[in-house]
Amino acid sequence: MNGLDERVAGFPDTSMITCSFRGDYEICSMLCESIDRFVPEPIKHTVYVPESDLALFEPLANSRRSIVSEDALLPRWFWKLPLPSSQWRRRLLLPRRNFYLTPYSLPVRGWIAQQMMKIAAAAQSSNEIVLHIDSDILFVRQLSVSELFPHVDRARLYRQASANANSHRLWHLSASKLLGLPADEFHDGEYVDSIVLWRRSVVHKMIERIEGVAKVDWQVILGRTKHFSEYILYGVFAERVMGLEDAKLSIAPKSLCHTRWTDAFLSVDDETNFINSIDPRMIGICIQSTIPLPMSKRRDLFDRAVSFLAASRTA
Repeated sequence: MNGLDERVAGFPDTSMITCSFRGDYEICSMLCESIDRFVPEPIKHTVYVPESDLALFEPLANSRRSIVSEDALLPRWFWKLPLPSSQWRRRLLLPRRNFYLTPYSLPVRGWIAQQMMKIAAAAQSSNEIVLHIDSDILFVRQLSVSELFPHVDRARLYRQASANANSHRLWHLSASKLLGLPADEFHDGEYVDSIVLWRRSVVHKMIERIEGVAKVDWQVILGRTKHFSEYILYGVFAERVMGLEDAKLSIAPKSLCHTRWTDAFLSVDDETNFINSIDPRMIGICIQSTIPLPMSKRRDLFDRAVSFLAASRTA
């Protein structure tokens, strides 16, 4: 086994990143349980949360998991706008995420700020391979090297050829503008997924490209950008600007995660159909945190998914 094979086999150059907050604490706790059960120990996990939530999340820390303030991911000139607690936000129909004030832009929505945090977290990572794992994901079987590296020297880049271009056209147009490419409403691929792998080196090159096009700091221009997707931005850059060979990436057309993006479960049959439609090659499930579902039901679906995949892979 050569040096590269040994490095990949032991996952020593791979880490996971999760951005969360107190409103998702319970589901993030389940995520951490599933990681400790199904993800090899060499893969470290960093959970970024607001400074005020550090004490709440601290019990989730262990030998492989660090709880870090998200302040480390945003520039000092990002000022969080004071808003009421999550309970009062629900009552007043205010957004779940924060707003930020900056001297260089209109108020920045929390959704945009979180995407900027993901880019900063990957750029700051001590590992070349970074997995973005949202709070509402659960690993349901053992993670192996082959899922992350379709070829031993190339990491996966999720891209689905067929997708609803209309729903994400603004994100694709933003990627075109930010990367200095001709306007394209759909770059022949969907890069948005629930478990997403990035290369740190590609992120650094992407940041250089954004700054070269905009002639300002990348955080300034992204703070001014009303609509963008970090996953589409990375995918378009890796494939259309840097090139897959130089990026050391290989297209992976299948998702690693079975996801329920919207819509509450309407019946027991609906829940069963969700479980029975899991592709045995998948390693996780995701039920969006905005879908109303008691924690007991989430745990039940998790247990059923684990059992279903175990049976499917031994059949």
